[in-house]
Amino acid sequence: MNRRNRLRFSTDMIATITSVDDPDISMKGRLQNLSAHGLSLIVPGEIPTGIIVKVEWGTFHVQGQLLYCQPYGKEYRAGLEVEDSIYDATFAHKEEEKKDAADRKMHNK
Repeated sequence: MNRRNRLRFSTDMIATITSVDDPDISMKGRLQNLSAHGLSLIVPGEIPTGIIVKVEWGTFHVQGQLLYCQPYGKEYRAGLEVEDSIYDATFAHKEEEKKDAADRKMHNK
């Protein structure tokens, strides 16, 4: 039984996962699903749990603590908990992009 109380959205986007404290820990993976305060990633290798990582996909990024990294076939499934809501961060990013576009338009007149 899934005990999560937040809606999760399935995805299949390429993401870059990098340790905040150790940039040598960095790899490409797939963003499998996300919710308001977490993501599930499929990665090619094991990542130490407990570390803070930055996950980047498209023009978005979030930062959070890696809660688990377990074997998943020939790969690993990793779970990340983020403090700031992913939805809020995405909305803020979209608003920032709109502001930047408006600023560029003003400067090009």
